[in-house]
Amino acid sequence: MRNADPEPAPRLLIVSYHFPPAETVGARRPAALAAFAKQQGWDVRVLTAVGADQGGAPVPVPEEHLIRIAPSPRLRRPGRSAGEPVPDGATPPPSRLGRIRSSADRLLVKAGMELLLPDPQLNWIRPPVQNFDRGAAGWRPDVILVSGPPFSGFVVAAALARRLRVPWVADYRDLWSVGNEYWVRSALRRAVDKRLERRVLRTVAACVTVSEPLAETIHRTFGVQTHVVMNGIDRRPVPMESFATSVGVEASATTLTLAHTGYIYPGKRDPSPLIDAIALLGADAAKVHLIFAGEDHGITRAAAERAGVTDSVTLLGQVSPEKSWRIQADADALVLLMWNDPRDAGTVTGKIFDYLQARRPVLLLGYEHGVAARLLRERSAGVVANDPAAIAARLREWLAVKERTGRVPAVPAAALDGLFREDQLGRYLDILRDAARGGVQRPVT
Repeated sequence: MRNADPEPAPRLLIVSYHFPPAETVGARRPAALAAFAKQQGWDVRVLTAVGADQGGAPVPVPEEHLIRIAPSPRLRRPGRSAGEPVPDGATPPPSRLGRIRSSADRLLVKAGMELLLPDPQLNWIRPPVQNFDRGAAGWRPDVILVSGPPFSGFVVAAALARRLRVPWVADYRDLWSVGNEYWVRSALRRAVDKRLERRVLRTVAACVTVSEPLAETIHRTFGVQTHVVMNGIDRRPVPMESFATSVGVEASATTLTLAHTGYIYPGKRDPSPLIDAIALLGADAAKVHLIFAGEDHGITRAAAERAGVTDSVTLLGQVSPEKSWRIQADADALVLLMWNDPRDAGTVTGKIFDYLQARRPVLLLGYEHGVAARLLRERSAGVVANDPAAIAARLREWLAVKERTGRVPAVPAAALDGLFREDQLGRYLDILRDAARGGVQRPVT
């Protein structure tokens, strides 16, 4: 008897505005899924707005499997102009022109979030819908997975799924119209977004997000079966060069060095309690060195000046991803700024997994009953504190250890068990396989 023919490889289309070679955080989850699915024998194609020359991150699939379709018309992006280099050293205080430009950019982003539906990337909805067939050259998926934000991609995926008559799955790295408090929008705009989101999700096979509280919010609001697939640690080599060498900051065997890498959301992620804690150390404040790498809108400098500890704070501005990793790996402890509010309970920033990979203890300023706080406590990987006095007490403990041993102990390697990307993504392929076979529950209408 002749053996049955093997089942053909499932065909997966990933729709993601962000994708390598772009080095944005939003590109990492869809890129990891693409790489894992390809490794497991899936036939993967990626539809993205990112050009082949728009970054230096490794691309996880062959170029011929990428369908790159640019937004139209092209809109100016807020912030650094094209071709402007990323600074590597400590940034000087912003000039008056720089402050004006930064304020204008913030107003532009705010206006875009308030006026453009569903987001400022709406100019990417029509081009991929119109040009997918030409870019795919006859290839057709069994299932479509879209990752957002931006949520313009959800509209793209829903339109393509309807035209190609295939199921689609929505991946929420963050929430859209409900539960997302990081963008200030009017009540009218939130209502419009919610109505649009409900309409888009009418045809979705399933949703996926990064934590149970977020999954519950989606399911409760839209009646859609929602699964949890956490983000994970991206394996990377240990940097050979220390951050002290790479950014020209002098390290000391008796100085406690803390580092924060990434964006600071004004009014939501506030470094002031930590900076006030340093001021409470009195003479020992000179033994604490706080590194900030990333855009902070002048918040950190203002807090340091107000507390009188500017000598303890170094602002590097934007740095490359590789330099950010070097900073994390060589610090004594890492600072994770989140929003100290119950509405942030389900947020699990991807940065927490970068920090765990560095195996440096984490000081979390944020909601103490949230998912991120629980993860750090359960893994003995850090502490949560929001009161300056409590933070100062922790700094004194770390200072004593540093002065006695020369190094704050690393987080145990066992704390990372089960938290790597590949530990999470097997479940993701099961969800997509069920969707392709029609086995995932449709939303309640």
